[in-house]
Amino acid sequence: MRPSQVPLVLLCLGLVGACSSSGGLSNPIAPGTLTLRLGADSIPGYSQVVVSVEKLEGSSNGSTWTPFGPVRGTYDLAALQNGNSALLLPPTQVAAGSYTQFRITWATQNYLDGTRTAAYAVPNGAAVGMTLAMPVTTVVAASVAVTSNGNSLGQVMVNGDQAIQVRAGQASPSFQATGRAHTLAATARITGHLASGATGLSGVEVYAETVDGAGAASLVRRAMTDASGNYVLEALPPGFLYFVVAQPAGTTTSYPAQAAAINITQATTYSASLSFTAPQAPGSLALTVTPASTATMATWGELRQNVAAGAAGPQYLIVRSQTLASAALQDQGSFLGLAPGAYGVTAQRSTAGAAPIQSTGTTQQVTSGLVATQALTF
Repeated sequence: MRPSQVPLVLLCLGLVGACSSSGGLSNPIAPGTLTLRLGADSIPGYSQVVVSVEKLEGSSNGSTWTPFGPVRGTYDLAALQNGNSALLLPPTQVAAGSYTQFRITWATQNYLDGTRTAAYAVPNGAAVGMTLAMPVTTVVAASVAVTSNGNSLGQVMVNGDQAIQVRAGQASPSFQATGRAHTLAATARITGHLASGATGLSGVEVYAETVDGAGAASLVRRAMTDASGNYVLEALPPGFLYFVVAQPAGTTTSYPAQAAAINITQATTYSASLSFTAPQAPGSLALTVTPASTATMATWGELRQNVAAGAAGPQYLIVRSQTLASAALQDQGSFLGLAPGAYGVTAQRSTAGAAPIQSTGTTQQVTSGLVATQALTF
């Protein structure tokens, strides 16, 4: 090497060293692949709940949002419950990391056929639907990790507690559902069968709920049994004792609630089948809540009973939960097809997706063929 070449070689070596140590030019973290599915809880009282999605974004801190897509699509949430999820985001390269929130932007057009309303709900037994007043966006909490050069499958689950709020003087019911997203491989599911003798019970709402140290039950998942009486409760985080609860009801026949305790310790499939006997003539309960909810609120009622749950013993569990309609001065609803017995009555109310507040009434005795009443105040 000639002396005149030495400085040039040293300069090049120095640049290589600088480039390799530079934060901006060092080996960047490779992206991963994220796939997201969309699932839903059962939404009692409706045969269809159709919504359309325009855009999906993810965030690790709640302030910086990364767009994913394209995700334009129209979905019937009533068809996505009971384990029947749909593809929301096809396999897409995204920045590796932990996503703690997803933001859904709702569409103003129907992507299924381009002509029907973008969002509507069809009540059970109705021939036509009601247009849904949708928020611009809905933010769901998440625990979805995407590894560098890895593949992650997540699922957004839409909550059914307060999905559709009917309000007096409002032409369209409002959609106020909350939700949460999980890494699907890190969650468990419970499957089972509901039957009376050899007959499967279809159209029965099944709950997965937890009970805190004070004995208060909270719904985690809800699903409606299929035509054969089978159900799937999915996207259940492990590490909890879950109670599977159901109380089949009809216009002329009702069954006392049954429950089973399932200790979910790992991300796998568990089984819990419930058998119902001694059908009884039903009663009902009418619930009113004062004052009426405002446009940013959602209100729903819950009935609780002390139900035997196998090895866990009797627990004070939620046996019915449904959204209340808002009238001019109060919110109101009727719980039909109740098996005779004593029920604890509570009402839950949330504002713009915030943690709900609760109002608790006295124990009500329900009798065959009669209507019990309960009035609560927030």
